[in-house]
Amino acid sequence: MADWAVIAVVWLAAWRAPIWLYPLWVVLLAGRFHALGVVLHDAVHIPPRGKRGALRVVELLAGYPVGSTLEAMSYHHLRHHRHLGLPGDPYLKPWVGRSAVRHWAISFRYFLLTPLWVARGLYGAIAFHAPALRNSYGRWFLQDRSGDDLTNHAEVIACAREEHRQLLFYACVGALAAIWPRWLVAFYVAPLVLAGYLAGQRLLYEHVQEPSRGRSLETEHSTRNHHLGLLGRVLLTPHNVGYHRVHHLHPQTALENLPGLDAWHQQNRPGYVQ
Repeated sequence: MADWAVIAVVWLAAWRAPIWLYPLWVVLLAGRFHALGVVLHDAVHIPPRGKRGALRVVELLAGYPVGSTLEAMSYHHLRHHRHLGLPGDPYLKPWVGRSAVRHWAISFRYFLLTPLWVARGLYGAIAFHAPALRNSYGRWFLQDRSGDDLTNHAEVIACAREEHRQLLFYACVGALAAIWPRWLVAFYVAPLVLAGYLAGQRLLYEHVQEPSRGRSLETEHSTRNHHLGLLGRVLLTPHNVGYHRVHHLHPQTALENLPGLDAWHQQNRPGYVQ
């Protein structure tokens, strides 16, 4: 709720603020929309017991506004953890490697991240009723790298089913756009696009984009901590997600406990320190 409190305060302050402060509002809003995505990312690591009650609220407040359902986030993110640095890892970009030039070159594509997430809601809802589209839905929008036929894949179908709610959310946003079009573009769409770019930059920073040596603790070489200061808290690594090495070791640990757990590893495992 703290993220939404900041968003609400910024929206109210920006209503009558001078135009030259607009870049500040966009940056602050983008940081909080990014933070909402991190909250949804944390929720996908909760052991599955059915999505009802609190998880539905989390999805409504932290998922739909940034263009994702819990199922869609789970599909690509849990496969990333399962296949870290291996061919099935949807986040692996071997072409980037350790090159700063290639890092920045590929980063600009993440300005398309949240627009594509929003578009996924429509495509997925159609794919639920049109099985011929499920392979493209799974590969283009859920980042499936298996090469399997996804036409009757139960998890893909479940993701497509949930897109109907995502689509309904953005139908409501579209109705608001008819009332306040300029305000919505300036204070929701623009910050949301920037938030997608921040999320993509974070992904590139927190993973060494090189193939892994195998499925063991040796895969720690594929992850790294970054931006643990004020800049990270505001923009690139909200809610302690910058403690990424320990997150991969203990993915079900709540975000607020990552700094303490990271400190424990540094004190008790000398080889852990990067």
